Amino acid sequence: MKIYFPIVLFMLLTCICSAQPFDTAKYSIKVEWSKTADEYFTHDPVWRGADGAASIDLGNGKVLWLFSDSFISDSAGSRKKSKIIRNSIAIQDGFDLRTAPLKFYWDKSKKEPEAFFHTAGNFWFWTGHGTMIKDKLLVFLMKVHEVPSGLGFEVFGWSAVLIANPHEEPSTLKMQYLEGPETFGTIAGSAAVLKDEKYLYAYGAVEPATHEVYLLRWKIKQVYQGKINKPEWWIAGKWSARKTEKPIPEPLFIGGTEYSVHYDPVLKKYLQIQSFGFGEAKLGIRMADHLYGKWTEPYLFFAPEYLGVKKPFMYSAKAHPELHGAGLQVTYNVNSFDFGELIENQEIYFPRFVVLKIVEKKEP
Repeated sequence: MKIYFPIVLFMLLTCICSAQPFDTAKYSIKVEWSKTADEYFTHDPVWRGADGAASIDLGNGKVLWLFSDSFISDSAGSRKKSKIIRNSIAIQDGFDLRTAPLKFYWDKSKKEPEAFFHTAGNFWFWTGHGTMIKDKLLVFLMKVHEVPSGLGFEVFGWSAVLIANPHEEPSTLKMQYLEGPETFGTIAGSAAVLKDEKYLYAYGAVEPATHEVYLLRWKIKQVYQGKINKPEWWIAGKWSARKTEKPIPEPLFIGGTEYSVHYDPVLKKYLQIQSFGFGEAKLGIRMADHLYGKWTEPYLFFAPEYLGVKKPFMYSAKAHPELHGAGLQVTYNVNSFDFGELIENQEIYFPRFVVLKIVEKKEP
């Protein structure tokens, strides 16, 4: 169960990245809510909630959902007799939340449920984002281990997993784990992953806690072969190798561990969705003409209600452009600083939905 500490960075470090104001005069932004969508993840009697909630269009009419810490219950419909596993997945059949069935998966090969993604070692994986690479699937994973101070855990690196048969039954997937190279604290792929005809692009943030955002890329043909050891970085207006930590390049913006970036073909803009603040946080958006910016300042478009939650915190907001509907589907996660409340209150810790509608205003 992730706990994120304040993004004071949003207030204190924005001076690092020059940004243009978000043009509210040019765009009309509305937020809508649907009970059907908001309860989409709540119906399985065994999978009783998780955070993360990144999505990938598998290209065969299905959507892969990636979750991090997940409750797996042995008492139908309750978290009281649950095991927390470090990640799980789901397959959505179709793109409309009103009609698309959903099935959850984790490792069931042993007596106790285990994380879907795992390897040997004194660490675990939280899920980032990923994409299809031709007929293969690439998923980025955050490496996390226990530490004796602070929150008791720390994101210390990243890996990826290349799946050769992503359209087959999840229990039969052929997974090749790829060790991430040195990226100087940047957890590549913890946030958004995009691609074009030649390159795979991965956004990440510096961990632990400082959250400067950088953009890396690899050639598609290299990734397809499992070669991710030599990324290029967007530095000072061009793509370059980065062989040493210093000099430290200017970040694109100050972000978070998890967020989304996608291209909107109607607006002809890249949109970045993120949660901002600490505790009772808000959802915000940035825009840019290019993958690398120049990004606008955030515009905060939604403040969730936390009715009945005594010690709430919200995080992990991201968009899901592959989903169908009249607007952009956006998820966020509500958690509690009180673990007892998290166990008892099953209104929380299921990813929630809002629909974001952005329209460019016509000039008079």
